[in-house]
Amino acid sequence: MNVHSLQANNMSNKRDLILRASEKIIASGGIQGLSMQQVANEAGVAAGTIYRYFKDKNELILELRKDVLAQVAAHLLANHQQGTLEQRFKRIWLRMHHFGKERSPSNLSYEQYAHLPESNTEEIRALEFTLFAPLHQLFEEGKAAGVMQPLNSRALYALSMEPAMTLARTTRRGLIQYENHEIELICDLCWKSILLPTQSTH
Repeated sequence: MNVHSLQANNMSNKRDLILRASEKIIASGGIQGLSMQQVANEAGVAAGTIYRYFKDKNELILELRKDVLAQVAAHLLANHQQGTLEQRFKRIWLRMHHFGKERSPSNLSYEQYAHLPESNTEEIRALEFTLFAPLHQLFEEGKAAGVMQPLNSRALYALSMEPAMTLARTTRRGLIQYENHEIELICDLCWKSILLPTQSTH
């Protein structure tokens, strides 16, 4: 490995350290309490080092959201082309649910900054569309095959996939606990909710 590769790896590692430290601080203390000095202390770097990677706190939060989005998409959509439409849908749905109910720094911090105006930009929306393109593709394939309702993919997602995260949040907050067979049944109902009538009765 040459000097330039070592330097690039070192920069990438420090940047990731800073992002993970920020995520941990937001998860435990809220976004209001986030300061560059706190991040520096948690990451074990000098405060000035952070500004080599992020110009200010807003950019740090924006980059953190982009980083988490990429990780979530990679996890949820792994092997997304394997199996039938139903198998693919249910695999993604169940992964989404299991991921969402974890009390991880990613989940606990994401809810706090996901709705900030500065992290809901055209850039973020374009990134979300790119990262989750396989999910959009699944819905388009379903419509083209005459299996799914002829709705916009976003509407199909809202009807069938969003319940996975809603249920996960209530579980993560300790409001209710579901048995595995209940989650599997709900997943099946969500799948059937977007099928054409002739398909859902099969």
